[in-house]
Amino acid sequence: MNSVDTNESAPLVSVVVVNYNCKRWLDNFFPALRAQTIFDRIEVILVDNTSNDGSAEICEREMKSWPNGIFLPTGGNYGFGGGCNRGAKIARGKYLFFVNPDIRPKPNCLEELARHADASELKTACPIILDYDSDNVQNAGSSGFDIFGCVVAPPLPEQPGKNLEQLFASATFFFIRRDFFEKLCGFDEEFFLYSEEMDLSWRTWLAGESVTLIPCAQVHHQFASNQQNRTSEAKRFYANRNQLLTLLKNSQGLLLPLVFTYITLIGTEAVAGAILARKPSFIPSSFFKPMLNVWRLRHHVLTQRQFIKTYRQRGDWWIARHFFRFQFGHWGDIKRSLQKGIVIDKSSIPAKKRQTSAPR
Repeated sequence: MNSVDTNESAPLVSVVVVNYNCKRWLDNFFPALRAQTIFDRIEVILVDNTSNDGSAEICEREMKSWPNGIFLPTGGNYGFGGGCNRGAKIARGKYLFFVNPDIRPKPNCLEELARHADASELKTACPIILDYDSDNVQNAGSSGFDIFGCVVAPPLPEQPGKNLEQLFASATFFFIRRDFFEKLCGFDEEFFLYSEEMDLSWRTWLAGESVTLIPCAQVHHQFASNQQNRTSEAKRFYANRNQLLTLLKNSQGLLLPLVFTYITLIGTEAVAGAILARKPSFIPSSFFKPMLNVWRLRHHVLTQRQFIKTYRQRGDWWIARHFFRFQFGHWGDIKRSLQKGIVIDKSSIPAKKRQTSAPR
Protein backbone atom coordinates (compact mmCIF):
# COMPACT_ATOMS: atom_id res chain seq x y z
CA MET A 1 0.00 0.00 0.00
CA ASN A 2 1.03 3.63 -0.45
CA SER A 3 2.28 5.90 2.30
CA VAL A 4 0.46 9.15 3.09
CA ASP A 5 0.80 11.62 0.24
CA THR A 6 2.43 14.85 1.43
CA ASN A 7 1.53 16.70 -1.77
CA GLU A 8 -0.52 19.78 -0.89
CA SER A 9 -2.84 18.99 -3.79
CA ALA A 10 -3.67 15.55 -2.38
CA PRO A 11 -7.27 15.16 -1.16
CA LEU A 12 -8.02 15.28 2.54
CA VAL A 13 -10.44 12.32 2.42
CA SER A 14 -10.68 9.42 0.00
CA VAL A 15 -14.24 8.07 0.00
CA VAL A 16 -14.04 4.41 -1.00
CA VAL A 17 -17.46 3.21 -2.19
CA VAL A 18 -18.04 -0.51 -2.76
CA ASN A 19 -20.89 -1.17 -5.19
CA TYR A 20 -22.57 -4.46 -5.91
CA ASN A 21 -25.98 -4.20 -7.62
CA CYS A 22 -26.90 -0.98 -5.78
CA LYS A 23 -28.58 0.75 -8.73
CA ARG A 24 -31.69 1.80 -6.78
CA TRP A 25 -29.64 3.87 -4.31
CA LEU A 26 -27.49 5.82 -6.76
CA ASP A 27 -29.99 8.62 -7.49
CA ASN A 28 -29.78 9.71 -3.84
CA PHE A 29 -26.18 8.74 -3.18
CA PHE A 30 -24.40 10.86 -5.78
CA PRO A 31 -26.16 14.15 -4.89
CA ALA A 32 -25.44 13.53 -1.18
CA LEU A 33 -21.72 13.19 -1.93
CA ARG A 34 -21.73 16.29 -4.13
CA ALA A 35 -23.39 18.23 -1.31
CA GLN A 36 -20.51 17.61 1.10
CA THR A 37 -19.15 20.88 2.49
CA ILE A 38 -15.60 19.74 1.69
CA PHE A 39 -16.43 18.20 -1.68
CA ASP A 40 -13.46 19.99 -3.24
CA ARG A 41 -11.12 18.27 -0.75
CA ILE A 42 -12.24 14.68 -1.28
CA GLU A 43 -11.73 12.04 -3.93
CA VAL A 44 -14.33 9.38 -4.65
CA ILE A 45 -13.11 5.90 -5.57
CA LEU A 46 -16.07 3.85 -6.73
CA VAL A 47 -15.16 0.16 -6.60
CA ASP A 48 -17.49 -2.15 -8.50
CA ASN A 49 -17.60 -5.86 -7.64
CA THR A 50 -18.85 -6.84 -11.12
CA SER A 51 -22.46 -5.71 -10.72
CA ASN A 52 -25.03 -7.08 -13.16
CA ASP A 53 -27.94 -4.67 -12.57
CA GLY A 54 -26.64 -1.83 -14.75
CA SER A 55 -25.19 0.09 -11.79
CA ALA A 56 -21.59 -0.43 -12.93
CA GLU A 57 -22.25 1.45 -16.17
CA ILE A 58 -23.99 4.27 -14.28
CA CYS A 59 -21.12 4.54 -11.80
CA GLU A 60 -18.48 4.57 -14.53
CA ARG A 61 -20.30 7.29 -16.44
CA GLU A 62 -20.84 9.36 -13.29
CA MET A 63 -17.24 9.14 -12.13
CA LYS A 64 -15.98 10.28 -15.55
CA SER A 65 -17.96 13.51 -15.10
CA TRP A 66 -16.49 14.22 -11.65
CA PRO A 67 -13.13 16.00 -11.36
CA ASN A 68 -12.42 13.92 -8.24
CA GLY A 69 -14.01 10.63 -9.32
CA ILE A 70 -12.33 7.29 -10.05
CA PHE A 71 -14.12 4.16 -11.27
CA LEU A 72 -12.38 0.92 -10.31
CA PRO A 73 -13.83 -2.39 -11.59
CA THR A 74 -12.44 -5.35 -9.64
CA GLY A 75 -13.08 -8.02 -12.27
CA GLY A 76 -14.74 -10.22 -9.64
CA ASN A 77 -16.66 -10.06 -6.41
CA TYR A 78 -14.38 -9.74 -3.39
CA GLY A 79 -16.99 -8.71 -0.83
CA PHE A 80 -17.01 -5.45 1.08
CA GLY A 81 -13.57 -5.79 2.70
CA GLY A 82 -11.88 -6.91 -0.50
CA GLY A 83 -13.42 -4.04 -2.44
CA CYS A 84 -12.34 -1.56 0.24
CA ASN A 85 -8.76 -2.85 0.16
CA ARG A 86 -8.55 -2.45 -3.61
CA GLY A 87 -9.86 1.10 -3.41
CA ALA A 88 -7.47 1.95 -0.57
CA LYS A 89 -4.48 0.85 -2.66
CA ILE A 90 -4.96 3.74 -5.09
CA ALA A 91 -6.26 6.28 -2.56
CA ARG A 92 -4.28 9.49 -1.96
CA GLY A 93 -6.20 11.03 0.94
CA LYS A 94 -4.95 11.45 4.48
CA TYR A 95 -8.14 9.69 5.61
CA LEU A 96 -10.22 6.87 4.15
CA PHE A 97 -14.00 6.62 4.50
CA PHE A 98 -15.47 3.23 3.57
CA VAL A 99 -19.15 3.05 2.56
CA ASN A 100 -21.76 1.37 0.36
CA PRO A 101 -24.05 3.39 -1.96
CA ASP A 102 -27.13 2.78 0.23
CA ILE A 103 -26.35 5.86 2.34
CA ARG A 104 -26.98 9.60 2.34
CA PRO A 105 -24.34 11.41 4.42
CA LYS A 106 -25.43 14.76 5.81
CA PRO A 107 -23.65 17.68 4.11
CA ASN A 108 -21.23 18.31 6.99
CA CYS A 109 -20.50 14.63 7.70
CA LEU A 110 -17.05 14.37 6.16
CA GLU A 111 -16.04 17.82 7.39
CA GLU A 112 -16.93 16.91 10.99
CA LEU A 113 -15.13 13.57 10.81
CA ALA A 114 -11.98 15.16 9.42
CA ARG A 115 -12.13 18.14 11.81
CA HIS A 116 -12.43 15.95 14.92
CA ALA A 117 -9.76 13.56 13.66
CA ASP A 118 -7.31 16.40 13.02
CA ALA A 119 -8.06 18.18 16.30
CA SER A 120 -7.69 15.06 18.47
CA GLU A 121 -5.19 13.16 16.31
CA LEU A 122 -7.68 10.31 16.01
CA LYS A 123 -6.72 7.32 13.89
CA THR A 124 -10.22 5.85 13.65
CA ALA A 125 -13.65 7.47 13.92
CA CYS A 126 -17.24 6.65 13.03
CA PRO A 127 -20.40 8.64 12.35
CA ILE A 128 -23.83 8.19 13.89
CA ILE A 129 -26.05 6.06 11.63
CA LEU A 130 -29.59 7.32 11.07
CA ASP A 131 -32.56 5.67 9.36
CA TYR A 132 -32.59 6.29 5.62
CA ASP A 133 -35.76 8.42 5.59
CA SER A 134 -35.67 9.98 9.07
CA ASP A 135 -33.34 11.30 11.77
CA ASN A 136 -34.04 8.38 14.09
CA VAL A 137 -30.77 6.89 15.30
CA GLN A 138 -30.28 3.44 13.79
CA ASN A 139 -26.86 2.55 15.16
CA ALA A 140 -24.25 4.11 17.42
CA GLY A 141 -21.74 1.30 17.43
CA SER A 142 -21.24 -1.08 20.34
CA SER A 143 -19.99 -0.53 23.86
CA GLY A 144 -18.34 -3.91 24.30
CA PHE A 145 -18.98 -7.63 24.10
CA ASP A 146 -21.02 -10.10 26.11
CA ILE A 147 -20.32 -13.54 27.61
CA PHE A 148 -20.53 -15.06 24.12
CA GLY A 149 -18.21 -12.52 22.49
CA CYS A 150 -21.12 -10.80 20.72
CA VAL A 151 -21.23 -7.02 20.52
CA VAL A 152 -23.45 -5.09 22.93
CA ALA A 153 -25.18 -1.94 21.70
CA PRO A 154 -24.77 1.06 24.00
CA PRO A 155 -27.56 3.46 25.00
CA LEU A 156 -28.04 6.00 22.23
CA PRO A 157 -26.14 9.22 22.96
CA GLU A 158 -28.17 11.82 24.84
CA GLN A 159 -25.68 14.62 24.19
CA PRO A 160 -25.24 15.04 20.42
CA GLY A 161 -22.02 17.02 20.78
CA LYS A 162 -20.25 14.54 23.06
CA ASN A 163 -17.66 12.09 21.72
CA LEU A 164 -18.13 8.53 22.90
CA GLU A 165 -15.48 5.82 22.73
CA GLN A 166 -16.60 2.35 21.76
CA LEU A 167 -15.02 -1.03 21.15
CA PHE A 168 -16.47 -1.94 17.78
CA ALA A 169 -17.77 0.12 14.90
CA SER A 170 -20.60 -2.36 14.56
CA ALA A 171 -22.78 -1.77 11.48
CA THR A 172 -21.22 1.66 11.01
CA PHE A 173 -18.80 3.00 8.45
CA PHE A 174 -15.09 3.39 9.10
CA PHE A 175 -13.27 6.70 8.88
CA ILE A 176 -9.59 5.89 9.34
CA ARG A 177 -6.16 7.39 8.68
CA ARG A 178 -4.70 5.82 5.58
CA ASP A 179 -1.28 5.16 7.10
CA PHE A 180 -2.89 3.44 10.10
CA PHE A 181 -5.11 1.34 7.82
CA GLU A 182 -1.95 0.25 6.00
CA LYS A 183 -0.25 -0.60 9.28
CA LEU A 184 -3.11 -2.98 10.11
CA CYS A 185 -3.02 -4.41 6.54
CA GLY A 186 -6.61 -3.32 5.94
CA PHE A 187 -9.69 -5.51 6.11
CA ASP A 188 -9.36 -9.27 6.34
CA GLU A 189 -10.55 -10.43 2.92
CA GLU A 190 -11.32 -13.93 4.15
CA PHE A 191 -14.41 -12.47 5.85
CA PHE A 192 -16.07 -11.62 2.52
CA LEU A 193 -19.29 -10.46 4.22
CA TYR A 194 -20.18 -9.29 7.76
CA SER A 195 -18.09 -8.50 10.85
CA GLU A 196 -15.21 -6.89 8.91
CA GLU A 197 -15.70 -3.71 10.94
CA MET A 198 -15.77 -5.63 14.22
CA ASP A 199 -12.45 -7.30 13.42
CA LEU A 200 -10.82 -4.04 12.31
CA SER A 201 -12.12 -2.24 15.42
CA TRP A 202 -10.66 -4.89 17.71
CA ARG A 203 -7.31 -4.66 15.96
CA THR A 204 -7.42 -0.87 16.29
CA TRP A 205 -7.65 -1.20 20.08
CA LEU A 206 -4.93 -3.85 20.16
CA ALA A 207 -2.63 -1.46 18.28
CA GLY A 208 -3.01 1.10 21.09
CA GLU A 209 -5.49 3.37 19.33
CA SER A 210 -9.21 3.98 19.87
CA VAL A 211 -12.46 3.88 17.89
CA THR A 212 -14.30 7.13 18.53
CA LEU A 213 -17.89 7.96 17.71
CA ILE A 214 -18.46 11.50 16.35
CA PRO A 215 -22.19 12.17 16.94
CA CYS A 216 -22.23 15.42 14.94
CA ALA A 217 -21.16 13.43 11.85
CA GLN A 218 -24.27 11.65 10.62
CA VAL A 219 -25.16 9.26 7.80
CA HIS A 220 -28.58 8.06 6.68
CA HIS A 221 -28.41 4.33 5.95
CA GLN A 222 -30.90 1.90 4.46
CA PHE A 223 -31.77 -0.89 6.89
CA ALA A 224 -34.59 -3.40 6.49
CA SER A 225 -35.91 -2.98 10.04
CA ASN A 226 -39.19 -4.66 9.12
CA GLN A 227 -37.26 -7.86 8.40
CA GLN A 228 -35.43 -8.28 11.71
CA ASN A 229 -36.88 -11.78 12.04
CA ARG A 230 -35.80 -12.75 8.55
CA THR A 231 -32.41 -14.20 7.76
CA SER A 232 -30.81 -16.55 5.29
CA GLU A 233 -28.59 -19.60 5.47
CA ALA A 234 -25.72 -17.73 3.76
CA LYS A 235 -26.01 -14.79 6.15
CA ARG A 236 -25.84 -17.01 9.22
CA PHE A 237 -22.91 -18.92 7.73
CA TYR A 238 -20.85 -15.76 7.25
CA ALA A 239 -21.94 -14.08 10.48
CA ASN A 240 -21.18 -17.15 12.61
CA ARG A 241 -17.95 -18.07 10.86
CA ASN A 242 -16.60 -14.52 10.93
CA GLN A 243 -17.39 -14.05 14.60
CA LEU A 244 -15.34 -17.16 15.35
CA LEU A 245 -12.50 -15.88 13.15
CA THR A 246 -12.55 -12.54 14.97
CA LEU A 247 -12.29 -14.20 18.39
CA LEU A 248 -9.60 -16.64 17.31
CA LYS A 249 -7.47 -13.98 15.63
CA ASN A 250 -7.63 -11.27 18.26
CA SER A 251 -7.97 -13.03 21.63
CA GLN A 252 -4.62 -13.52 23.32
CA GLY A 253 -5.47 -16.11 25.99
CA LEU A 254 -7.81 -14.84 28.69
CA LEU A 255 -10.62 -14.22 26.18
CA LEU A 256 -10.16 -17.39 24.13
CA PRO A 257 -12.85 -19.25 26.17
CA LEU A 258 -15.35 -16.95 24.44
CA VAL A 259 -14.79 -19.16 21.39
CA PHE A 260 -16.39 -22.07 23.24
CA THR A 261 -19.28 -20.05 24.65
CA TYR A 262 -19.96 -18.71 21.15
CA ILE A 263 -19.92 -22.24 19.68
CA THR A 264 -22.48 -23.22 22.32
CA LEU A 265 -24.60 -20.21 21.38
CA ILE A 266 -24.64 -20.81 17.63
CA GLY A 267 -25.30 -24.53 18.15
CA THR A 268 -28.34 -23.69 20.27
CA GLU A 269 -29.50 -21.03 17.81
CA ALA A 270 -29.11 -23.44 14.88
CA VAL A 271 -31.37 -26.04 16.49
CA ALA A 272 -33.91 -23.46 17.71
CA GLY A 273 -33.99 -21.71 14.32
CA ALA A 274 -34.48 -25.00 12.48
CA ILE A 275 -37.40 -25.87 14.75
CA LEU A 276 -39.07 -22.43 14.64
CA ALA A 277 -38.70 -22.13 10.85
CA ARG A 278 -39.26 -25.84 10.17
CA LYS A 279 -36.06 -25.88 8.11
CA PRO A 280 -33.62 -28.68 9.12
CA SER A 281 -31.04 -27.44 6.57
CA PHE A 282 -30.48 -24.42 8.81
CA ILE A 283 -28.44 -26.55 11.24
CA PRO A 284 -25.58 -27.45 8.87
CA SER A 285 -25.52 -24.02 7.18
CA SER A 286 -25.40 -22.04 10.44
CA PHE A 287 -23.35 -24.41 12.60
CA PHE A 288 -21.45 -27.27 10.95
CA LYS A 289 -20.37 -25.43 7.80
CA PRO A 290 -19.03 -22.37 9.69
CA MET A 291 -17.11 -24.67 12.03
CA LEU A 292 -15.60 -26.66 9.14
CA ASN A 293 -14.70 -23.48 7.30
CA VAL A 294 -12.91 -22.07 10.34
CA TRP A 295 -10.88 -25.28 10.48
CA ARG A 296 -10.04 -24.87 6.79
CA LEU A 297 -8.77 -21.35 7.58
CA ARG A 298 -6.68 -22.42 10.59
CA HIS A 299 -3.39 -21.49 8.89
CA HIS A 300 -4.78 -18.06 8.03
CA VAL A 301 -5.78 -17.58 11.68
CA LEU A 302 -2.31 -18.56 12.91
CA THR A 303 -0.63 -16.24 10.40
CA GLN A 304 -2.90 -13.38 11.46
CA ARG A 305 -2.18 -14.01 15.16
CA GLN A 306 1.55 -13.79 14.47
CA PHE A 307 1.12 -10.56 12.52
CA ILE A 308 -1.02 -8.97 15.25
CA LYS A 309 1.81 -9.69 17.71
CA THR A 310 4.03 -7.27 15.76
CA TYR A 311 1.88 -4.26 16.72
CA ARG A 312 -0.04 -5.46 19.79
CA GLN A 313 0.11 -2.96 22.65
CA ARG A 314 -2.87 -4.18 24.66
CA GLY A 315 -3.63 -7.65 25.94
CA ASP A 316 -6.81 -9.51 26.81
CA TRP A 317 -6.83 -8.25 30.40
CA TRP A 318 -6.94 -4.61 29.23
CA ILE A 319 -9.66 -5.38 26.67
CA ALA A 320 -11.74 -7.33 29.21
CA ARG A 321 -11.48 -4.61 31.89
CA HIS A 322 -12.72 -1.96 29.49
CA PHE A 323 -15.23 -3.79 27.33
CA PHE A 324 -16.46 -7.07 28.81
CA ARG A 325 -20.18 -6.89 29.71
CA PHE A 326 -21.66 -9.64 31.84
CA GLN A 327 -24.90 -9.78 29.88
CA PHE A 328 -26.51 -11.34 26.80
CA GLY A 329 -26.56 -8.98 23.83
CA HIS A 330 -28.88 -11.13 21.67
CA TRP A 331 -31.72 -11.41 24.19
CA GLY A 332 -33.89 -8.96 22.23
CA ASP A 333 -33.49 -10.99 19.04
CA ILE A 334 -34.48 -14.18 20.84
CA LYS A 335 -37.61 -12.60 22.32
CA ARG A 336 -38.70 -11.34 18.89
CA SER A 337 -38.14 -14.76 17.35
CA LEU A 338 -40.19 -16.48 20.06
CA GLN A 339 -43.00 -13.93 19.69
CA LYS A 340 -43.08 -13.58 15.90
CA GLY A 341 -41.25 -16.63 14.61
CA ILE A 342 -38.42 -16.52 12.10
CA VAL A 343 -38.18 -16.78 8.33
CA ILE A 344 -35.05 -18.40 6.91
CA ASP A 345 -34.42 -17.93 3.21
CA LYS A 346 -32.61 -20.62 1.29
CA SER A 347 -29.48 -19.14 -0.29
CA SER A 348 -26.29 -20.66 -1.55
CA ILE A 349 -23.01 -20.19 0.29
CA PRO A 350 -20.29 -19.11 -2.18
CA ALA A 351 -17.36 -21.48 -2.37
CA LYS A 352 -15.01 -18.70 -3.47
CA LYS A 353 -14.70 -15.02 -2.71
CA ARG A 354 -15.42 -14.05 -6.30
CA GLN A 355 -19.05 -15.13 -6.14
CA THR A 356 -22.29 -13.52 -5.02
CA SER A 357 -22.23 -10.69 -2.47
CA ALA A 358 -24.71 -8.13 -1.19
CA PRO A 359 -24.80 -4.63 0.29
CA ARG A 360 -24.16 -4.36 3.99
